[in-house]
Amino acid sequence: MSPQRKNWYAEIAVAILVIVLIILSVLLIQQYQHIQRLSYIATHRQSLLRSLHGSGLLTAADASSTQAWMTFDYINRAFALPEQYLQASLNISDSRYPRLTIAEYAQDAKASPVATLMSVQEAISSYYSASSTPSASTTPNQ
Repeated sequence: MSPQRKNWYAEIAVAILVIVLIILSVLLIQQYQHIQRLSYIATHRQSLLRSLHGSGLLTAADASSTQAWMTFDYINRAFALPEQYLQASLNISDSRYPRLTIAEYAQDAKASPVATLMSVQEAISSYYSASSTPSASTTPNQ
């Protein structure tokens, strides 16, 4: 095969690739516009991930928003919990903590994922209940 013929094949391959990319781009834009017309994006703007990232730190009222796929590290940051709080509260001895999901922890502990998730949610609520209760050192002496 001559070098000219190889160059010609390469040019055709590049041209076909460019055409395919243009077609895919047009189809992607059309699908995005279609989804916007269906109001799907506007309806689901307040999805779990956006609400977790967009609203700042979470509080006890948001404890029910935790999910089994979340890592303890993520939960600690989202709820501004001390790094070892959940580990101590739930007696987690896994060396992967805090980079361990609730589901992984439940599976390793041979516990129900739902019950484990509820335990995490209760621990979060307990942390905020304890931190909002006045301590003995702040009560006035009589």
